Amino acid sequence: MAKELEDNYRNALLPQSLLFTGPRGSSRLTAAMDLSFLLTGEEDVRPVLRSPSVIFLPHREMSSRLNAATKLFQKDMTDPSRLFLIETLRLVLMQYHPAFSSIVSSSNSDSFSFSSEVDSVVMAFEDSRSYSKKEVGELVEIAERCLNPKFLYQGKKGPSTPSIDQIRAIQEFFSSKGDGKVVVLEDIEDATEGARNSLLKMLEEPEENCHIILLSSNSQKMLQTILSRGRKFQFPALNGKVITELLKKRFNLYENYTSFDSFFFQKGSGEEKRKEMDENILAVTSSILSSRPLLQAREEEILSSLEKLSSWRYFREMVSISIEEGWKKGEIDSLKAKRISNALARWQENTDIYNMSQRMAFDLMLREALNV
Repeated sequence: MAKELEDNYRNALLPQSLLFTGPRGSSRLTAAMDLSFLLTGEEDVRPVLRSPSVIFLPHREMSSRLNAATKLFQKDMTDPSRLFLIETLRLVLMQYHPAFSSIVSSSNSDSFSFSSEVDSVVMAFEDSRSYSKKEVGELVEIAERCLNPKFLYQGKKGPSTPSIDQIRAIQEFFSSKGDGKVVVLEDIEDATEGARNSLLKMLEEPEENCHIILLSSNSQKMLQTILSRGRKFQFPALNGKVITELLKKRFNLYENYTSFDSFFFQKGSGEEKRKEMDENILAVTSSILSSRPLLQAREEEILSSLEKLSSWRYFREMVSISIEEGWKKGEIDSLKAKRISNALARWQENTDIYNMSQRMAFDLMLREALNV
């Protein structure tokens, strides 16, 4: 995939609109950032993601990754862990780009002010050198302050898709002076009709030397008019073995990971939190395999725990793996295993595609899985 993108770039065959589609964890975002800094001619600062010419509007849960990056750097203080923390913080900071200063609201004005403070601290860590204990403490402290959901998600409770005001601000950003601008938007198919229509207008009349990269897990849901104005690149899923090798190469780690979500949770959580998560996984899996409902109080306890841990994707993944292990042991038959797997898939679909709350989606999944 990297070779195909690079060949298109070198031969001036890349259109101004691109769609990177594939499952979460398939490195779509990494590829989008690599290509963005290539297009702006800033490959030298790609590792620290510092550019006034690149914007990223995420629609993903960032706290687990940020927590892992902070803990990893605090423990190892190596160049790879330092760059991983800088990269993660800058992915968050990109949504506070100056291009959006005209649409600052009362709910996120403090976050915009704080973003400047964060960027100043991060910039001091871009060089590869030895850092004092005090300096490390400053970076860790501000990274932990960034874990506030209101800052991670621009004043909202959780991830949100681009708004119509943000799309209009991007259009102004593209029309301003300066060459080589790139905007990366995630899950535009889930945005409001107004935001999608504004994006369509921008795609129909693109500014010179400006590129839009759309990231999507469900391109079938995207407007056909948007799809027709860009080139699609399909990213295949990465299995646990490949992910483990990638992490080993980058961070010199020797543990096995089934996904990036698994890596984020394991590295970002202490022993107590991991134990709490394991108990939640065991309780829900046992309930599903035995078809015995959880007590209401226990279910509420698990939901509150998952909200606090902010690792829904990891929890869902581990429940799915546990159900598969139960099937292999003969605890359930193939038909029941398949129906439970479908219920788990619908949980992810309800949250990632239809923006249903995690609590409601979990409740629907549990009811369905218990009645197969």
